[in-house]
Amino acid sequence: MKAGFVKKGFQFQVKDVPLRAIEENEVLVSVKTCSLCGHDLILAGYAAEDFIQFGHEVAGVVEAVGRLVKNVAVGDKVVLESGTFDRFSDACRNGHPELDNKGPNFWERPGETMGFAEKIIVPMETCVKFNDLSFLAACNIEPMGVALDLVKAGDIRLGDRVLVMGLGPIGLMAARLARLSGAIKVYATEMPDCEAKIKLAKEWGVDEVFAPDNIPVRVNKVLVTAPPVVINQGIDVCEVGGTVSFLGIAYGEAGVIPLDTTKIHFDKIKVIPSHASPALHFPECISLAEAGMINLEQVVTHPFKIDDMQEKIVEFKQDKKNGIKAVMVND
Repeated sequence: MKAGFVKKGFQFQVKDVPLRAIEENEVLVSVKTCSLCGHDLILAGYAAEDFIQFGHEVAGVVEAVGRLVKNVAVGDKVVLESGTFDRFSDACRNGHPELDNKGPNFWERPGETMGFAEKIIVPMETCVKFNDLSFLAACNIEPMGVALDLVKAGDIRLGDRVLVMGLGPIGLMAARLARLSGAIKVYATEMPDCEAKIKLAKEWGVDEVFAPDNIPVRVNKVLVTAPPVVINQGIDVCEVGGTVSFLGIAYGEAGVIPLDTTKIHFDKIKVIPSHASPALHFPECISLAEAGMINLEQVVTHPFKIDDMQEKIVEFKQDKKNGIKAVMVND
């Protein structure tokens, strides 16, 4: 079975790996699509010290189930939650599953594959069924869940004026969801040469897109999907009593930034993190996508086959003008 591996320096390998027998609480999924995440690009850029398995935005078909699996059956189409909660934890039993991400998952298990592979063995808890989506759309339910978590953290309501900082796939989805949530104005920031992102943003209801260093509006809600260094810009354009919600991450020194706590204090600005782990909201996202409220296929600009991973991911990274989302497509 073929599986993809990544190492810093934008190095990718496809290896033949063995496939073990599933356990009684596991599911074997034939991977149909796996989309490339911003976190995957961080791994490829500097974070993966050695070749590791990767890919967590996955859609596929159930090929086999263990004896105890009841939530899915062979032949079901599924998307995979990238993280789950432990239903026996104190946080869950106190009504806050969003605070626990220690449930079964498929991240970096020694000797196992992740999403960039022909097949993947996963805990049954991660499998969520869908019906009326293409596999190209379905693999983007995971990042849509991240976007929805950001919108919920930002408490977007009817009449809000929203700025989305960064129009990657999650930023685009957050902008669309903010509009669907009742925002009367949705603005965004993006580099001017990212033409495909800007074009789709306007199709999805964004009123204006500004260069990141020139934001001429003030808003009451800011959603940050860009790296943490831009959070201060979001605070600067936020009105008194507004909210800045962020999910952009960086590792090492890049993850540490100064904040003007005096402005935050006197302007009563709420700065709220969004961390979609465990992965929640999948049924809600599937319902919205199946109802046609958001067309997730539109973010896919660079499909590729697993054997072409090295060439096509580098090509995608370099195509600033046309690139939005790269997706591996298996036959």
